[in-house]
Amino acid sequence: MLTDKDLLRRAMKEARMSDPDRNGRDRKIFDNLFAVPAFAKGGSVFLYNSFGSEADTGMIAGELLRRGRRVYYPRVRGKEMELVEYSGQPFVRGAFGISEPQGEASEEIPAITLLPMLAADRQFNRLGYGGGFYDRFLAKVGNKTVKIAIGYDFQIIANVAAEEHDVPVDILVTDARILIRGKTEVL
Repeated sequence: MLTDKDLLRRAMKEARMSDPDRNGRDRKIFDNLFAVPAFAKGGSVFLYNSFGSEADTGMIAGELLRRGRRVYYPRVRGKEMELVEYSGQPFVRGAFGISEPQGEASEEIPAITLLPMLAADRQFNRLGYGGGFYDRFLAKVGNKTVKIAIGYDFQIIANVAAEEHDVPVDILVTDARILIRGKTEVL
């Protein structure tokens, strides 16, 4: 039986897939993300490897590397994610069909964690795919990383039914705005 979260996940995936201007929206997300002082100032970044219709992280990774920043991607091991530093090495097909980097796992706690989302609300709750991988990782590192979720503006909805184990994000960046928890809207 499908839950409300399952129905919302399905609807958001369909909305992303049918969006005719994802490339334009991805460029605006890129520009808005690098306008966020916490992101632009430096430090290591743990980012997801975009998959399917997710907001693209390829341009973001390229720019971070160009600026000499340390970039990490996730690799799934069982029910946990581990970080692997990325320096241009090949990716291999990993869990859930998502490309993962080859190399040694790192114990680094990144300055910034860039998160995918299917939906989010103005209370900074994020709806992911339901596996809990990012929530477990974020619970482990606590407030030692700035949590930024990126997505398309239509993915910001009135309410995401958050559960006790869900970790809210600090910043939401879309193609149309930047929301920072505890502050007024930036764009």
